[in-house]
Amino acid sequence: MDELVQNMTKSLRQYNGEANRAVIKINTSFMVVGFIIVSFFLLVEMMSWYKYLKQQGGEMTYRLMLEVALKYLIAYFLVAMSSQIIVAIIQITNLLTRMVGANITNNLFEFEALKKGNWAIRIVVNSLAYIAGAIALMLTNIMVFMRFIELYVLRAVSPLIVAFWMSDDTRSIATNLLKRTAATAFQGVLIVVLLVIWQAFKLDQNVELAKADWLKTFAAGFSYIGKCVIFILILYRSQSTAKSLLQSN
Repeated sequence: MDELVQNMTKSLRQYNGEANRAVIKINTSFMVVGFIIVSFFLLVEMMSWYKYLKQQGGEMTYRLMLEVALKYLIAYFLVAMSSQIIVAIIQITNLLTRMVGANITNNLFEFEALKKGNWAIRIVVNSLAYIAGAIALMLTNIMVFMRFIELYVLRAVSPLIVAFWMSDDTRSIATNLLKRTAATAFQGVLIVVLLVIWQAFKLDQNVELAKADWLKTFAAGFSYIGKCVIFILILYRSQSTAKSLLQSN
């Protein structure tokens, strides 16, 4: 498997252990605030029930209090496990990424320099091809880095956001966190799909640039440059595509 794919499927701990430890500390600190938020929602709901039952001439029963307490006990559990939920989503997408990228070979962006044709044109085409390949590889690594940064941030703040699940008015906030995490993690799958297509799609074998012999001589170089440009454009849209597929904001 290509080194780029292996880097893509690393866990947060494997990608940067120091950053992961810092995120865990932040997550633990925010967990306390998450518990406070859940407790606030619990207090508001209990007061709402008390006010409603008082208006109806009833009173709070142990059964009702137990039902409300059980619901918020689950909320406390979700806040406590928010970090593990984020990690589980990442692990699932990493599994999908490994399945997709299992047959990717090394040196995906390797370009074999042209050796025939006019030497001046050959130098220009070869230079542009090497530059295009280097840019494509560099942007892919940057995209992977940005993806991990966002996953670290989402894991850090997850206790705060998951706490909003208990209120009907704010539940969409917690839901969007999970969707955003899934979309960011799924972006890795899309990037690997692009790499698989890159490896399999032989543009120079399927497209005849022109009947002119000099263009045919440099067809492989032009095709490689075109593939790099198209790959970069699609790579740039991979995050918005993942968000669109999972209906994340």
